[in-house]
Amino acid sequence: MSNQQEPENLPFDNEHSLQTLVRTIRLSQGEFSLILLRCNYAALRKRMVERLRQLSPVRIHEITLPASVKTLYTNIREQLGDEQPPALMIFGLESVKDIDTVLTSANQVREEFKKNFSFPILLWVNDSVLQKFIRLATDLENWATIIEFENPTDELVNFLQQKSDEIFADEVTPNPQMCRELKTARQDLQNRGEVLEPALQASLEFVLGLNNYLHDQIDDAFADYQHSLGFWQESNYLERQGILLVNIALAYNRRAEKNQTENQRYWQESKNYLQQAIGIFEQAQRSDLVAKYITKLGEVLRHLQAWIELQSLVEKSLPLHQNYGTSLQLAKDYGFLAEVALEQSRWDEANQLAKQTLQILADIPNIKSDEFGLYRFILAKSQQALGQVKAAINNLEAAKKESNHQYNPHLYISILERLRSLYFGEGEYLKAFYIKQEQLQIEQQYGFRAFVGASYLNPQRQAINSAQSQVENPETIAQEIAASGRGQDVKRLRERIGGTEHKLTVIHGQSGVGKSSILQGGLIPALQQQAIGERDALPILLRVYTDWVGMLGQSLAKAFEEVRGNELSANFDSSAAILEQLRRNADRNLLTVLMFDQFEEFFFVYPNQSQRRAFYEFLRVCLDIPFVKVILSLREDYLHYLLELDRLFNLTAINNNILDKNIRYYLGNFSSADAKAVVQSLTERSHFYLEPALIDELVRDLAGELGEVRPIELQIVGKQLQTEKITTLEKYRQFGTKEKLVERFLEEVIQDCGLENEQVAQLVLYLLTDENGTRPLKTRAELAADLAAETEKLDLVLEIFVKSRLVLLLPESPADRYQLVHDYLVSLIRQHQGDKLITELEKEKTRRKVSEDRLTRVVNANNILTTAQQQAKREPLEQKIKIGWVILMILIKAISIAGCVSIVRLYGLLQPLELAAYDQMMRSRPDEGADPRLLVITIDDDDLAIQR
Repeated sequence: MSNQQEPENLPFDNEHSLQTLVRTIRLSQGEFSLILLRCNYAALRKRMVERLRQLSPVRIHEITLPASVKTLYTNIREQLGDEQPPALMIFGLESVKDIDTVLTSANQVREEFKKNFSFPILLWVNDSVLQKFIRLATDLENWATIIEFENPTDELVNFLQQKSDEIFADEVTPNPQMCRELKTARQDLQNRGEVLEPALQASLEFVLGLNNYLHDQIDDAFADYQHSLGFWQESNYLERQGILLVNIALAYNRRAEKNQTENQRYWQESKNYLQQAIGIFEQAQRSDLVAKYITKLGEVLRHLQAWIELQSLVEKSLPLHQNYGTSLQLAKDYGFLAEVALEQSRWDEANQLAKQTLQILADIPNIKSDEFGLYRFILAKSQQALGQVKAAINNLEAAKKESNHQYNPHLYISILERLRSLYFGEGEYLKAFYIKQEQLQIEQQYGFRAFVGASYLNPQRQAINSAQSQVENPETIAQEIAASGRGQDVKRLRERIGGTEHKLTVIHGQSGVGKSSILQGGLIPALQQQAIGERDALPILLRVYTDWVGMLGQSLAKAFEEVRGNELSANFDSSAAILEQLRRNADRNLLTVLMFDQFEEFFFVYPNQSQRRAFYEFLRVCLDIPFVKVILSLREDYLHYLLELDRLFNLTAINNNILDKNIRYYLGNFSSADAKAVVQSLTERSHFYLEPALIDELVRDLAGELGEVRPIELQIVGKQLQTEKITTLEKYRQFGTKEKLVERFLEEVIQDCGLENEQVAQLVLYLLTDENGTRPLKTRAELAADLAAETEKLDLVLEIFVKSRLVLLLPESPADRYQLVHDYLVSLIRQHQGDKLITELEKEKTRRKVSEDRLTRVVNANNILTTAQQQAKREPLEQKIKIGWVILMILIKAISIAGCVSIVRLYGLLQPLELAAYDQMMRSRPDEGADPRLLVITIDDDDLAIQR
């Protein structure tokens, strides 16, 4: 691309190119045109842009592409909105991380440029980008006009000298753009027949080596460093010799970080080079450089656990840093002393030194939070030794929050391991268990562990070079998926999402085949790595449905920020708000992929059809929104639950056939060949090498008669192989083959429940088997019925069993049920202390019967006592009431009788009786003789006759 010799008058040529550019812009008004502006140097580009602004009569809108952009067309539309400027100038294409994807997608949608951009587009490119443009976007490049800008020779030489001197003096850190420009300048000078001076050539070798180091191209960095070092040793330039030796040592540090099996050798090499560098700086009487780099040697000695040497080194570095150093260097000195004291069991001293280190760090403005992690970890270890367990836990939690595992996964894992141990010791078994799960996943992500056991697979990562100024560690497809046939599944699923035929995909398969892992560890990173056509993919994963609207809204906002770098201001507290954002996503050239994993859970969180209708309506609308794709992932024995949605709603987007063969995507077990490829790939990455004969027999054992390997069993057995350090077929057979490894897995899960819960854990496993060798389904209530005295421990045990993927939780109505994950576990569990467990169950029943009888007697006694007490309290009152009642009855009767007698006498009804009674009474009197006081005069008939 560069001229073979320098043009006679480059400034004139550049001015002529600007005039041509201005004319092209003017003639292209109102129509699309693409103008590629070739320029390899930022300073020259800046001058040309300033001059263009002066010359152009047409207003030129300017935008800069973010480094994370995946589609050129989409980003232009996003930044312009509805504006149609007279001309558009685009910067930043040379800094785009995934330039190949950007150019390929731009070529695929080239007609969209013509259709929607009725103005000239000016695109700045360098030689590297232009070559890729010609190769990857051939059709689009054919439409383009190329205008070139060049730097004069003397400016290139001055540029090389100035930048290399600045980098050697550590005044600037070379970024990718600077290194590209330095390499291009050297190439341009060579093309013009210019020969660089040896000193300048050696300086460039150092700079290019440093660039390779920053990009983890360690072998290339070593080669460049050694070439540069040879010249400075010949010229006896001490300072630059020392700087080269320091950087060679740092390259060995990086090798040690990336290679766990040989890291001690690399740390030792680093130590040797650093000691040489310190000696050279002292020889040159550059105490400032000694102070600057001596901390690097201290860090290496810490990795080598050379505590005596580290103590001596700090005694030397402390005075230097007090005179020449920074607060951060002083803090690290005290941190070294704290760690030495810790290793020598001087707990109080280590505690005080760690606190002093943290205090110095706290006083440094704008310090990164991850600087605190190591020293909080040291402080926590000293506190644990001093018996201050709660304080140690608090500091470890703080260290976990502050540390960045992308830079230092080993420290992060150490923090998790210590924190788990403390929680376990405090009886916080669930917290300890979840921290253990996180530790396994981090170890798997960074390749420290070949197998992750029953945990979900996560995207693969690599520890970032700590010298890098920015985190650039994109997640890649998990190696377990890439190494097996699952990689083909990821490719097919991505094609379904990219096509127009499949609005809905239903992934189904047995429990344990890896449905969740293929989404999280395969499909999501695949979608994030490369755009689909002109659109960026926006994958959103949901597994928890208790508040599906809230969780989905949070996931949507987070995913949008990761893809576009902007925060969404909307509040997604309703399904309507989420749907509105999905429509906006379509307008912003996004392809939104909603993934509902473990979807069978949804039906049990919302047991009533009326509760499920809101989600069904949301799903129906989603299927009608352009550029929104939906994935439902669930166990195949729950597929029929989806028929309810088909029955209740009119799903025209999928022809009202939710279980159509073209919608369902089956995920099965590994074939034997795939399983073997997975084992070979994983063990190689983690440097856990297995004998080929062992791999063959292991796969045969796992495949069994069906010839298929369940992914979860492969991970569980593989994890136990690594735990037991079994690497040969002989050791495998001595240990007891697959069944014994699975038994050790069972024991490990039981131990996770805590010592006081182990008996209950064993009993629960036994209760989930029967004498017929099957796996009965049991509810919590049924399990609790046989564990009456231990029911408070049951929930903890069940949660750990389910999360360990040892037991399946089957959500059902009216009660959830539990089942062992596989049939072959039944015989293992019943054979393992079976008689002892039966005895314990009988003892448990006896204890429960005794407890029930004792409780019954106590309850009856209490009832009798309570009744007596109540009766005693009621007796005086009842007596009073009784006497009052008798008196009242007597009064009533007396009054009634008196009243009746009065009425009868009033009417003379008693008179005959009274007279008869009186007569009878008179007659019964004795004869008293004549009473002289009485005179009786008689008148008879004769007397009457006389009177007549």
